[in-house]
Amino acid sequence: MSKYETLIFDLDDTLIDNNESVKYAFNIILNELKLEYSDELFLNWKKFDTTYWHTWESGSMIIPDYIKTLEDKITYLRAKRFILYFKEIGLDFNTAVSLNELYCNMLGVNIKEIENASELLQNLYNDHEIIIATNGPKEAAINKLEKAKLKSYISGLICSEEIGFSKPMPEFFDALYNTTQNKDKSRMLLIGDSLTTDILGGMNNGIDTCWFNPNNNELPKEYYPTMTINKLLQLKKKI
Repeated sequence: MSKYETLIFDLDDTLIDNNESVKYAFNIILNELKLEYSDELFLNWKKFDTTYWHTWESGSMIIPDYIKTLEDKITYLRAKRFILYFKEIGLDFNTAVSLNELYCNMLGVNIKEIENASELLQNLYNDHEIIIATNGPKEAAINKLEKAKLKSYISGLICSEEIGFSKPMPEFFDALYNTTQNKDKSRMLLIGDSLTTDILGGMNNGIDTCWFNPNNNELPKEYYPTMTINKLLQLKKKI
């Protein structure tokens, strides 16, 4: 019998191939702006977007005082990244808000699951509470789960935009804990590809972690996941 009752999965690049989703959505944005796609532009966007959200997750990003509600904060954060990335165009805030809405909608269109994701969840869901914990937009997350035919295996979904905090922030994990039926952290396992959000978040909040490392990257000394897998189906044997 598995030690773990609750399995908390990251979504993008753990169960869903986020690269394909982002590339499709980014192409749509470029078409909207009448810009030509290039691999260099796409790679620069991915690097910028990752750095942008890491800055937010670290608590280093300043939110203007006039923004009071959670909804306004999320709108500001998501729109601001388009203003910054396309600064040479000089996007106004309302245009950036519209671009973000389009981008988030398109993230849920071109969906490709990570190899064996559905098989793994099908094998696990009868005996485990399965929660999705993502820093991505909620609507896109739901679309991805539905189109990849994973939604029926999921007990719960928690997204950063609903609570105003992202992994690895402790507030995100407080909300996650309130979502789970199981309240024993020793019987929870967080599975994800990101060391800075998933693994660090688990480490800092008393939850065992499984690092999904399909590219066999070297593990930095400051991180210590409970276990590591290179393919999703290895998780079944590990637990």
